[in-house]
Amino acid sequence: MDLTRNPGINLTLMSPTDLQEGVARLSRGAYFKEATLDVTLSILTESAAQMSGIGRVSIWALCDSQAELRCLDLYELAGAHHRKGMSLHAKDYPHYFRALRSEECIAADDASLHPATREFVGNYLAENGITALLDTPIHIRGGLEGVLCLEQVATHLPWTATHRLFAHAVANLVALALVEYEAEEARRQNEMAQERLRDVLKNLPVSAVDRNIQLV
Repeated sequence: MDLTRNPGINLTLMSPTDLQEGVARLSRGAYFKEATLDVTLSILTESAAQMSGIGRVSIWALCDSQAELRCLDLYELAGAHHRKGMSLHAKDYPHYFRALRSEECIAADDASLHPATREFVGNYLAENGITALLDTPIHIRGGLEGVLCLEQVATHLPWTATHRLFAHAVANLVALALVEYEAEEARRQNEMAQERLRDVLKNLPVSAVDRNIQLV
């Protein structure tokens, strides 16, 4: 079902069983190993928005010694389009960054009043029509690496336990995608280094090369 083609749809989550099956299908997707990181993240944000009916779903990476959040992908359900590259800085939103580091998730039923998100009132919330936020930290090997954001637009549904479980499951898939990307990058860098070494050895005089050297 394409939720983006029905603007009047009730923005509520699918049943817990349907969500569990949907997340399971996502986790089995071949794109985790075959697609680029950008494509994988866009699939996850778009799928999460369509399964949940939430207006905006985005993935942000912590950068600059955790002083900046940079958007890797944002999907907006109403316009059915992706954006990326926006940044948020800890110096501008200290309470939010502090809460992100210390809380399991930030569940703001009213983003303009919640202690962790009300500092967004003058710009981010108003500019994007955001009324409620559910932000789930993304951890890799125990470290905080980013955040998955579910943002309601023009609705005020309270975040439920099912919302939180869904967001946590998607955040885990994002972490898996990032780990796969890191592993693939490491393999690629190793292959490039091996190739450079082969090129160097080929250009050495025969007497300078130990023919017993074995390159993996």
